[in-house]
Amino acid sequence: MKKSKKWTSLAICGALVTTILAGCGGSSSGDQAGTAGTTPAAGSGETTAATTQAAGTSGGTGEFAGVKLVYWSNWESTEPQGMVITEAVREFEAETGAEVDLQFKGRKGIKEGLIPALDADQQVDLFDGAGNKSNYGDRIISLEELMKERDYEKDTNPALMTLNRSYYSDGQLYEIPYQMKANGYLYNKDMFDKAGIDKAPVSWADFVDACQKLKDAGYIPLTTDDAYAMQAFGQHLARLIGDEEVKKVVNEGLWDREEVLAAAKSFEDLASKGYFSPQVGANVWPTGQNTELATGRVAMYCAGTYVVNETKTITGPDFRWGFFAYPEVDNGINGQEALVIGNQSFAITKKCANPEAAFALIEKLTRGSWDVRLAQESLALPADMNNESWPEQLQEAKPYMENCTELFATSGGLENNPDITPALKENLMKLYAGTCTAEEFVSNMLAASKN
Repeated sequence: MKKSKKWTSLAICGALVTTILAGCGGSSSGDQAGTAGTTPAAGSGETTAATTQAAGTSGGTGEFAGVKLVYWSNWESTEPQGMVITEAVREFEAETGAEVDLQFKGRKGIKEGLIPALDADQQVDLFDGAGNKSNYGDRIISLEELMKERDYEKDTNPALMTLNRSYYSDGQLYEIPYQMKANGYLYNKDMFDKAGIDKAPVSWADFVDACQKLKDAGYIPLTTDDAYAMQAFGQHLARLIGDEEVKKVVNEGLWDREEVLAAAKSFEDLASKGYFSPQVGANVWPTGQNTELATGRVAMYCAGTYVVNETKTITGPDFRWGFFAYPEVDNGINGQEALVIGNQSFAITKKCANPEAAFALIEKLTRGSWDVRLAQESLALPADMNNESWPEQLQEAKPYMENCTELFATSGGLENNPDITPALKENLMKLYAGTCTAEEFVSNMLAASKN
């Protein structure tokens, strides 16, 4: 019944608060090197004794006394998200009388094990993981009626609700977003201050000016990694032609479009002026992220807000993070109201005999104090629009999220064709390193698309 819809840029009205969301391949739910909020972990696919005891058995009385839920999570029990969820589940059991069998499966366990488990008639009532769960087909249920019953939607980011509906051909919502992320430039505020940059760049001219001021102050302005090579270029191109047209470029091999050359020339210019790290061409994730950005060697890095959490053991508590949306470009068709945002999400399976209880647990985790805890302890963007307690490190992302009225696909649509991704990464890294020209980049991509 449900198939993944072709991504469309979505215009949305209203004040938006937060997803990742990350990231976030053809959707904005996460990115190759990370998901919204934390570094990927392999996952054992097994329930530990500690996990089972954490869920416990509550029994007694309450709204859902006698109900048992099996909840598969894509987090690890030792991750910040896993620890907060464990505590929230305990409280949910005590308050409602439900029993929750909480199983931390990790990314791999969910990706490889959930569909086979459901098809083998194994009981799983709800699960979480990367956004866009359309590949689960008829195994999950529409949440529209449950949301109406609990008046849930009014407190959720409208952009992300529209995004999550867009994945399904019937336009209904089958997943509840949380662990939001936004993509743009993360930067070192101390370096900006010392370079005399008193506000985040808005235009491309502002951005180039900031790069020069950083260089003049003795700092390396930019770096990236192979895993995120497509983010800056893709968003730049999407500023020029929109993400649907970017998808046409990568899917139909339209690399000879004048806008592609124009985008490539912009990055050739950055490289020729010495704004990229000298080692950028050899950076394999997470080298640039961890050894250049997080250690204070480089000022800016284009990726998702989840990088703050991924690098916190390196940066420590005193690192002053900044964020700004991808700059507006000359002759562009959109501005900073258009963002790459995304999320993790919850879904309820068709095997769930008590969807009201499952939804109540989801609501518990995405509202009020537990939403605050998840955001603060995993350094992610909150799901509840009423939650003003954003992590300090991500405060600068808030106005961009609030003013977002259009959604870009991941990397502005540049990641829409996995067949061309290896060649694209290779040639973008050469472009950033200054070892190929804009014209050579176009020629190389045309040749790669014919192979």
